[in-house]
Amino acid sequence: MAQTATGDASAPLLRIEDLAVQFDGVTALDGVSFEVFPREIVGIIGPNGAGKTTLFNCLSRFYKEDRGDIAIAGRSIVRTPPHRIVTLGLSRTFQNLALFDKLSVLDNVMLGGHRGTSGNVLSDALQLPSVRRRDARMEAAAWELLRYLNLEAVAHRHVGDLPFGTQKRVEIARALAASPKLLLLDEPAGGLNHQEVKQLGSLILRIREERDVAVLLVEHHMGLVMSISDRVVVLNFGRLIAQGKPKEITQNPDVIRAYLGAPAA
Repeated sequence: MAQTATGDASAPLLRIEDLAVQFDGVTALDGVSFEVFPREIVGIIGPNGAGKTTLFNCLSRFYKEDRGDIAIAGRSIVRTPPHRIVTLGLSRTFQNLALFDKLSVLDNVMLGGHRGTSGNVLSDALQLPSVRRRDARMEAAAWELLRYLNLEAVAHRHVGDLPFGTQKRVEIARALAASPKLLLLDEPAGGLNHQEVKQLGSLILRIREERDVAVLLVEHHMGLVMSISDRVVVLNFGRLIAQGKPKEITQNPDVIRAYLGAPAA
C-alpha cells in the first residue's frame, strides 16, 4: 500500500480504476488507474493531448467516462452530478481562470463556500435567521482564507482589476472555501513568473501541511511538479505510462521519450 506524506499507511482518498473516455471515436483516456492518498501531493504530467484535462473533467463530472470507476473515500462518484461533487470533498481550480471579474475578491471566495452549503431560493430570499447565520459563517471563513493567502488588502477590489498572479491565489482561496479533502489544481503555474512559481510551490506545500488537503496537480512546469510532488503520474496518448517518485520518473526511459524530449539511453 502507498504511503501518505506523513508516512502512515492509509486507504486511498481517491481511486481511479480502468478509466476510459472516447470523443467521436478518438481515445482521450485508455484504461487509466491510480490512487491518491490523504495529504499526498500527486503531479500529473504528459504532452499536450495526453488526457490530463479530460481526467480532471471526469473527476469534476463535466465528462462522463465510457468505462471504469472513480471513488472518493471509497464511494463511487460516477453517478454524481457536477454540482454535488463539492459536497464529497473535491474542489478544483481551472487552467483558464473561472472567476467573476466584476465581483470583489471577498465575494468570489464566499461563493466558493456557498457551493458546499445547503439552502433553497425561498429561504435565501426571505433571509431567514438560519440563512443569516450561514452567511455570517461563510464571510468569517472567507476572511480567514484571505488572511491565509495574503489577500486581505485586496478583499474589496474587483478581481478583474488585479494582477494575474493575484487572481491565481484568489481562485485557490475560492477552491479552499469549500473545505475540500482533495484539491485539483489545473495548470496553476501557467502565466506566472519564476518568483511567483516558487511562491506557489511553497503555498501548495503549506496547504497540504496546515489544512490536511491532498492535492492532484496537472502542470507543465516540471520544476514545480518535481519539487513538491510525493508521486508523479505520467500520461501519454491517454495511457498511463509511468508512476512513481519524482526521481524515478525523471530517469524512466518511457517518460524521457514521451515527455522530456531526450532519447533514452
